[in-house]
Amino acid sequence: MEFLEIVQQRRSVKSYDPEKAISDAELKELFDEVVLSPSSFNLQHWTFIAVKDSEQKKLLKEAAWGQPQVEDCSVAIVVCGKLDAYKDAPKIYKDAPKEVQEGLLPMINNFYEGKEQLQRDEAIRSASLAAMTLMYAAKNRGWATGPMIGFDPEAASKLLKLTRAYIPVMLLVLGYQKKAPRPRDYRRPVEEIVRLNTLDGPGLNGA
Repeated sequence: MEFLEIVQQRRSVKSYDPEKAISDAELKELFDEVVLSPSSFNLQHWTFIAVKDSEQKKLLKEAAWGQPQVEDCSVAIVVCGKLDAYKDAPKIYKDAPKEVQEGLLPMINNFYEGKEQLQRDEAIRSASLAAMTLMYAAKNRGWATGPMIGFDPEAASKLLKLTRAYIPVMLLVLGYQKKAPRPRDYRRPVEEIVRLNTLDGPGLNGA
C-alpha cells in the first residue's frame, strides 16, 4: 500500500470481529517496524504491553469503563512511556565509538537527571511517536486500530503490574474491522493550522 493511501484510509476503529486473531509471528513483524520510530537521544522510551489473553482483556475492558472494543479486538496494546529511559543510555551506546560515549553519556544524564517533568514529557512524546508508527504499520498490513485515552490509568497500571518507572500513555486496540466507521469528521484546513514564520503570520495555502 502506498503511504498516501495508508494515511488517507487509516481511521480510529471501534468495532472489531472478536473471532479474528493475530498471530504472535505477525505481531512480532509489526513491532519490528515500530521499533524504528524516532526518539530523543535514541533512548526509545517506549514499552508495549500486548494483551491477547481473553480473561486479561476482560479485566482491561473494566479499566476502560466497559468499552467493548477492548475485549473484541485481536490484541489490546497498552503503550507505556519509560520515565527513566535515560538510564539505559550506557547500554544503547555500548557499541558506539569511545569519543561518542564520552560526549553523549554525560550530556544525556545531565539533561534528564532530577527533571521529573521533562522525563514525563519525553516518555509521552516518544511513546506517542511509536504509537503512530504502530497504527500506520498495522494499516499497511490490513489491520485496523483505535487509539484510546478512555481508561483508568491507575487501574490499568495495577492490572498490568507496571512499576513506578512506567506510565500508561494510551491504550491502542488492534484487530479486524467489523463495521465501517462513520464518515470522517471535519478537518481544519491547512492554511488554518500552518502559519508562516509567526503565529500571526499568513496561513500556508500553497499559492
